[in-house]
Amino acid sequence: MKKIEPKYFLLLVLLLLKIELINAQDTYIEAGVGIGNVFGNKNARGKGELHFNIIKFYQFGQIGLDISTGGNFIPGITSIEDENIETLSSNDFKFTTITALYRLPIKKHLFVESRLGYSSLFSFVHTDDTTKISQPNFTAGIGIGRHINNFTLSLRYQYLGVTPNYEGSRNMTIVKSNSESFGLLLFRISYRFDLKNLF
Repeated sequence: MKKIEPKYFLLLVLLLLKIELINAQDTYIEAGVGIGNVFGNKNARGKGELHFNIIKFYQFGQIGLDISTGGNFIPGITSIEDENIETLSSNDFKFTTITALYRLPIKKHLFVESRLGYSSLFSFVHTDDTTKISQPNFTAGIGIGRHINNFTLSLRYQYLGVTPNYEGSRNMTIVKSNSESFGLLLFRISYRFDLKNLF
């Protein structure tokens, strides 16, 4: 019997969570942006993201599903070229995440947040054998935030996994990517919509 890959099992769990949230009362949608940098390995171009989540409020806290995607805040790449070898910088990789999150209130408008889910780190290389390289990963994060009316402000660290290990060629140039750990420290701002007012 063929085993189910962990990433597909995780995506199934997240889908079921999304269905539960959509059908629940006291459910809100948050959408916004984030800006920050690679943790422990500063990137001069910075990192930015767009995010969207569905949050359900309970007495014991908030449970939600978060989807985000992003890349360099300032466009461009910082790969290293040595003769005919181009080594991609792990800092330049783009990312997409789908995570389940839990927010624990610590005061009236303050909360701490943990999250766990799936991430993909990818880059467009346009080599002779492929256009894009990617690496699926498990991702985990922790943060702290505050609700201010319909806005949510938060500071979050997110470990996104490792970048792809790859070697290919583009014309006469060898293109390499090394497998390296990749984490982000992001400041987020979101606007919250009451789901029942949207339909």
